[in-house]
Amino acid sequence: MRRALWRALGRAPQDIPWERLRGYERRFPGCVRPWNRGVNGAGEALRERLAAVLGCPNLLARVVPYMPRIDDASPLPRVAVGLSGGVDSAVTAWLLKSAGFDVTGVLMRNWDEAEETGGECSFEKDQRDARAAARAVGIPLTEVDFVKEYWHSVFEPFLRDFDGGGATPNPDLACNRHIKFGALLDHCLRSLDADLLATGHYARIVRIDETNPPRLLRGIDPDKDQSYFLASVRGESLERACFPLGGLTKREVRELAAGPANLPAAVTRRRSSAGICFIGRKRDFGDFIQEYLPAEGEMRVDSSRGDRRGEDSSRGASGSFVSVESGEAVGRHGGLARYTCGQRARLGGASVPWYVVGKDSRGGSNSVYVAPGADHPALFTTSAAITRCFWVSGARPRGMDTDRGAKLSAQTRYGARAVSCTARTMDARSKTSMLVPSVFCTPPDLDEVLGRANADVAAGAGAVIEVIFDAPERAITPGQALVLYNGDECVGGGVVLYPGCTELELSRTGKRGDDSVSRTT
Repeated sequence: MRRALWRALGRAPQDIPWERLRGYERRFPGCVRPWNRGVNGAGEALRERLAAVLGCPNLLARVVPYMPRIDDASPLPRVAVGLSGGVDSAVTAWLLKSAGFDVTGVLMRNWDEAEETGGECSFEKDQRDARAAARAVGIPLTEVDFVKEYWHSVFEPFLRDFDGGGATPNPDLACNRHIKFGALLDHCLRSLDADLLATGHYARIVRIDETNPPRLLRGIDPDKDQSYFLASVRGESLERACFPLGGLTKREVRELAAGPANLPAAVTRRRSSAGICFIGRKRDFGDFIQEYLPAEGEMRVDSSRGDRRGEDSSRGASGSFVSVESGEAVGRHGGLARYTCGQRARLGGASVPWYVVGKDSRGGSNSVYVAPGADHPALFTTSAAITRCFWVSGARPRGMDTDRGAKLSAQTRYGARAVSCTARTMDARSKTSMLVPSVFCTPPDLDEVLGRANADVAAGAGAVIEVIFDAPERAITPGQALVLYNGDECVGGGVVLYPGCTELELSRTGKRGDDSVSRTT
């Protein structure tokens, strides 16, 4: 059984039979019983070692609950730490090493930037800094290449999800699901004989008992909480994950790095990473993505990978900025993929700033709808439909399949405040019950959506969920993740299919509240 299981784990991340991992207890070398993962906390020896290096009871109380679960009668688990060269992963490795765990650093290479720039890529700096951090902490560092896995599991779906340019996908959730807590976790368990994968994420994992899946909670630092990016990670993967920084603030982590950890200046002074990993800080997103999305009438082929870089010839095409107030063209743009909802449109000669409300790619129109002013009512809506759902526990939250729905809170982008909402499953049998989409977006093919939902509604992923916000929310963007919370607990979410009618549309029709009304096709 186990031999067959590990052979199965050698497959691509999306092919791993995660359901067969549920309840599987891997024994430590020499351990006479399975690892006790059912409680949080640590043995007394571990507490004493951490107390000696932290020197602060308050910090100790907020670090220990999120360290690997052990007791004094069991051998310490072997922990692999995903090192990126940044301060967060370095402090994570230092905390685990200081506590007495057997720690190995792992550096991933996911993107071959030098192939495009012809010069030094950001990975080479990551490599230098990760090696310096590993030396300072006193742990070995291994490097692993996931360029191929990243291309097929993250980047190709990212390009497809542009949906003719009408959507703005976010690859970071897919990277965590398929690469960090998919391919990397699998590599650490099989090739490094590790028991856990630890990362520097600002989030918390809480395990109640052995019979329930782990719970994913927000990090205590509201400015750095990264549970949004972890929302699609499978519960089976979280069983083998560890986030020691979840109870700390970014400021405290930097103080530990420069103080008791005594990490190199290249690490302690390094700026926090920002933006999509394959673009970096210095590249313009529009310029980058246009290299992969074909211009009008053009089909590009990547000879190095043997893959087509685009399928729809309209994705890179230019079009018009269209005013939501007059319906008239007010300027020209250089391609739908360059713009996202809520972004400044930068119309030449405009007396006030204009902002992107939505995009329409049907029929080759390639219209970008814009409105004057950052608080224009066309930018706000009280509803959205999400699909391709993911749930930390593997099942939709209780109450979501009822007429009343589940009372939760929603976060519509990273760093945004969570807003109270009601989420409920739409009737997947009929288009007449579907939430009415805004006219300022590419309308979805409801037949295709409902067909996909009906095929997988029992598993939860294919369901279409309507989310009704208690107050209008700004710039709901098709393709982005909408993550749902029950208090501090991240329960999952889905990808925005379309926003509901905007405040501008509702004011014109005189309708308020739930705009889930019958529609004809």
